[in-house]
Amino acid sequence: MGTVVHLRQRESVAVDSNHIAAMFRHMGAARAEMAIITAIEDLMAHLRLTEAALADSRFDQVPEHAQAACDQAEAIGLVSLASILAQLDAACQDQNITAAHALWHRATRVGDMSFVDLWELPLLQM
Repeated sequence: MGTVVHLRQRESVAVDSNHIAAMFRHMGAARAEMAIITAIEDLMAHLRLTEAALADSRFDQVPEHAQAACDQAEAIGLVSLASILAQLDAACQDQNITAAHALWHRATRVGDMSFVDLWELPLLQM
């Protein structure tokens, strides 16, 4: 009889709360929240375009959207997500399709956890 092994993905997520706090100090609470909301909307749009390009095997289009999503993630302190998106960009530029798909799935997991961590920051009233 064989042994059943259940694998569970565990990701560590880094959200730069100091960056968010600096945004609030420099912009004020209302403007900082609007900047974060706008960045999240832009980030999500680029993630949708990235997902569609990967699903349709348009790997040449992924780097543009992944880099734009990476820039938005960095702008709001989503450090882990930005790092993974940069790796996804590089994998597609190197035409490493297997890595690109694996990195995309990792980006979705880390992205979900990053958004939760972002929403739980005490400065945000959203």
